[in-house]
Amino acid sequence: IAKCLNDAISKLEKAQTKTESIASDAILQAVSAQGAVGEQAAALQALLGPLMAQAFGSKSSPTLRSLLEGKPGTVVDPHTSVLDVAMVMAERRKAALVVDNGQLVGLFSFKDMMTRCVAKEVQMELTEVGTVMTPNPESVLPEMTVLEALQMMHDNKFLTLPVCEEDGTVVGIVDVMDVIYGCGGAEGWRSIFSSTLDLEDVSDMASVVSGRVSTGGSLSKSVRSKKSKEDKANDTRPVSKLRPKKPLLSSTEDSVLAVTQMLAGKRGDASLIVGPDGSLQGIFTDTDVTRRVVARHLDASSTAVAKVMTKNPSCVSKSDPAMDAMSTMVENLFRHLPVVDDDGGVVGILDIAKCLNDAISKLEKAQTKTESIASDAILQAVSAQGAVGEQAAALQALLGPLMAQAFGSKSSPTLRSLLEGKPGTVVDPHTSVLDVAMVMAERRKAALVVDNGQLVGLFSFKDMMTRCVAKEVQMELTEVGTVMTPNPESVLPEMTVLEALQMMHDNKFLTLPVCEEDGTVVGIVDVMDVIYGCGGAEGWRSIFSSTLDLEDVSDMASVVSGRVSTGGSLSKSVRSKKSKEDKANDTRPVSKLRPKKPLLSSTEDSVLAVTQMLAGKRGDASLIVGPDGSLQGIFTDTDVTRRVVARHLDASSTAVAKVMTKNPSCVSKSDPAMDAMSTMVENLFRHLPVVDDDGGVVGILDIAKCLND
Repeated sequence: IAKCLNDAISKLEKAQTKTESIASDAILQAVSAQGAVGEQAAALQALLGPLMAQAFGSKSSPTLRSLLEGKPGTVVDPHTSVLDVAMVMAERRKAALVVDNGQLVGLFSFKDMMTRCVAKEVQMELTEVGTVMTPNPESVLPEMTVLEALQMMHDNKFLTLPVCEEDGTVVGIVDVMDVIYGCGGAEGWRSIFSSTLDLEDVSDMASVVSGRVSTGGSLSKSVRSKKSKEDKANDTRPVSKLRPKKPLLSSTEDSVLAVTQMLAGKRGDASLIVGPDGSLQGIFTDTDVTRRVVARHLDASSTAVAKVMTKNPSCVSKSDPAMDAMSTMVENLFRHLPVVDDDGGVVGILDIAKCLNDAISKLEKAQTKTESIASDAILQAVSAQGAVGEQAAALQALLGPLMAQAFGSKSSPTLRSLLEGKPGTVVDPHTSVLDVAMVMAERRKAALVVDNGQLVGLFSFKDMMTRCVAKEVQMELTEVGTVMTPNPESVLPEMTVLEALQMMHDNKFLTLPVCEEDGTVVGIVDVMDVIYGCGGAEGWRSIFSSTLDLEDVSDMASVVSGRVSTGGSLSKSVRSKKSKEDKANDTRPVSKLRPKKPLLSSTEDSVLAVTQMLAGKRGDASLIVGPDGSLQGIFTDTDVTRRVVARHLDASSTAVAKVMTKNPSCVSKSDPAMDAMSTMVENLFRHLPVVDDDGGVVGILDIAKCLND
């Protein structure tokens, strides 16, 4: 459901960016005339005006084909050694595309090199890239526009996108920096980022538990670019407005191996290197691992990170002008920029991909808060100027139903009100995984690990599956503190449900710990809690319905997809009661919801085999099929805890068929999409299988993905 929400938000956003410039002018005039000035007017104009005029010069967005013309590729064979692949990647500064018999079979990124090879001390010259690549990556067609690629990266948190022809022939690969430059030069992006900085933060940062904030002046090391008069007037907007991430720190005395293992464990891609006094000495990224260590045949265990880091990197203070920081990153192709205090102590790190994501998301949120009078004026202005159809529907769907239907025109409830009276799932870090499983199974919530009254970790159903069951740890002897996700992000209980929904959308979170300012744990909310906190099933049905007719966020004709069913629905397919309007919309099939490729297991597989497969592919649900390929059941990460661990079953000897949900509700790709969504929301299903007319499995709906869309 999180993905469905993301898709809904992002499709509305894309439809708006395509509105004609005359409609953009009419919108701004209408909003201003009705008094919805300030943030709302700036948001609409920033989304519909500068994003087109400044980034593209009022021209259509270029395609990925034009972006890749004349650029050398990084195609390798699956049997090529990791060492040889490193040489190619280092020379061309791009991830490698693994091709077999002319078809793309895998992607091997700089992060893969760091986490799967260097951190695990594999023998580079003896390891084939096919054994450590990411298999079967998503790819897009070269006719996809750069703006669509940017949106797809925003939706899925991708940093790279393989580009292939319809017949599978590889064209090349683009990364986030390619796309940013394909969307316009540094000045255009400076203007776009600048227009979003004054908008209310996407999560109202007063509601987010953050780290140390510098309030002093800038350092001599801080970057400063040439400023116009307008820039100087905007110097009051500090770097802190860009929400720097918490830095992952290493010592100058650490080995490359130690740093890569730390980054792999924390899923990071850059470490700031500090000296004994805590001052910034350098930065070391996943790209450096390939270019400066592997490609140079250095031994990671005996090489000090200080020898291969980027020394004395450019940095900013939290009180420095935000736009100077953004200009420095775009102009110099920096993906990361350290943030320090006045004494040189490291307090954060900027990631340009995160800054871009925040900018897009803040524009969305500013629009959802526009007053209803502005919404009416906008719809009238757009319709009057001829921007009817998808664009008008997008604006009205975003500004009208999302408030009126989900909240009944009232303010969004807070997380505190959502958690009142609900039992918690707080455990001690020394509690055994088995005992934690009993608590989680009873309350159907992830566990919050608390030590001395402070939140120190999060242990989710997916953690149970991937870190315990899949690795065959002894549940009764393993302390949860050794397998939890340490130091998770948390939010204050005053955060509204809508803000929580936006934060989940931005960060692809499925759960959010809620803590008071002093660190006292209030509880935990998941994506289903937030959806229900935002309104009932009927409200969501209307919102999903309003987005289905919009042009798809990535023009799915440009996305290489799998098998699509065109037949009628099965007897197992879900059907809900329909109004006349619903019946009229029955032509919109489940395929419009973009089901994910399913992860399949056999009824004969053991629970251990299924969990290890899911852990390896980072999945959270497997569809269980019989010998004839027909759907027999579904088995999720939640089932692992509730039906296996909490019942003291042995994962290696228990057949998944014994603990799966048998004969689950399912839909055909040709079934009405809104019936599928209603079934998921009303029955609290996070997953819903998609089959063809013969009962063969062709996909799976994840309500998180649908919500994201």
